[in-house]
Amino acid sequence: MTGATGISPWLGIVAVVALAFLLSGVLRFLQRKTDAPAETIRKLFHLGGGAIALALPWLFDTLWPVLMLFVASMLIFIMLRALPALREGPGQILHAVPRKSIGEFWFMLGVVAIYVIAGDDVAVYSIGILILAVADMAAALVGLFYGQHSFAVSGGTKSAEGSSAFLLTAFLCVHVPILLFTEVGRLESLLIAINVGLLLMFAEAGAARGSDNFMLPVLVVVLLDAFLEMQATEIAMHFGVIVALGLLAFFYRNRTTLSADALIGATLVAYIFWLFGGWRWLVAPLILFATYTWLLGRPRLTGSREFHADVFLAIATPGLTLVTAYEVLELEGLYLPYVAVWSANLAIIGTLHRQLEAPERALSRFAVSNTLKSLVVMIPGMLVAAQYSSWSLAATFLSVPAALWLFALVGRSLKFEPTRPSAWGNVAVAVGGGTLLSFGLLGSIHGLLG
Repeated sequence: MTGATGISPWLGIVAVVALAFLLSGVLRFLQRKTDAPAETIRKLFHLGGGAIALALPWLFDTLWPVLMLFVASMLIFIMLRALPALREGPGQILHAVPRKSIGEFWFMLGVVAIYVIAGDDVAVYSIGILILAVADMAAALVGLFYGQHSFAVSGGTKSAEGSSAFLLTAFLCVHVPILLFTEVGRLESLLIAINVGLLLMFAEAGAARGSDNFMLPVLVVVLLDAFLEMQATEIAMHFGVIVALGLLAFFYRNRTTLSADALIGATLVAYIFWLFGGWRWLVAPLILFATYTWLLGRPRLTGSREFHADVFLAIATPGLTLVTAYEVLELEGLYLPYVAVWSANLAIIGTLHRQLEAPERALSRFAVSNTLKSLVVMIPGMLVAAQYSSWSLAATFLSVPAALWLFALVGRSLKFEPTRPSAWGNVAVAVGGGTLLSFGLLGSIHGLLG
């Protein structure tokens, strides 16, 4: 990777710092002298930071200056939060908004991530930063001033109008750089921009507390790496899959306990399963999605759809980890552990539902029945496996009771706050740990005996 300007890295660092302080000073002046809403000031800082970040590949041909700026920025952001004098002064650029967000930290992580992954690819890097700076700002400001049709997310609300603004802006942020900087055909560029815009809209709508500032640029790299190599017919087929998954989530929404942002996030995650693994990797999660309220009933909560996107993401994390590993390593042996984690998810969710109804009863009282119910997910997933062995099938079955046992050790907090995302992290730990324990143990035994 070479910087186009050829200037000294130290001079580049000075230029970036000077521009950042100039941006902060101008915005603080506007904040004090005008009636500009706090969200507008924060998003203008977001936009200005993106404009500065856009220049990084041209300023630096090595990673260390970017990492130095990253560390310095993180320390400054911490001080703006922790020191009252700074928080009530220049920190108001970020912290005058009433909602809770750590978006500035996610923003810096997103910039560094896309610089490391795609800093030598002008088109991909530019698209990632434009999405981060421009499309995200458009969604926030349109939602703030014109949002009429809102939906709840963890820690706040978003609007259909804001998501529509994001989609339109993201489309342009993808389409124009591909036309200018690549040799991709016009039709392919159009289709890629539609697909990427839709998927990034799902990510932005489902994300909370600023985490989209990291998710969006990373997803840009993942999606463009796939789409830029495809022909128009294949890109159009992917569009059909995206629409089909979205319609499934929409028409099935009232049969689930997932809120709108969780259903949007589930659509994106399901597409990633298909993109990385193919249709077989959709079987287990789709069966769980379609059957869990029928098999397990609904928990007794204040509302009927209280589980937000961060709760869903905690449940999906083991599966996402395995399908990503499959994409990178191309190991078919990861498929059955993937089936196992979704089967274990069903068993644990069922156990939680029952415990919410009878909190005085021990978790073990529900283990057997919910292990049997998990077969509804497990058996179809096994039937479409491309390869398997007797020990891997046994490990798949053993993963469910192992996960339930681990959850009994670490998951008791869920019975107090079932909609708390951190509590559902215990589910991810139990599911991942139980699967790893089962496959590790039986794999080792098979290796010793074989």
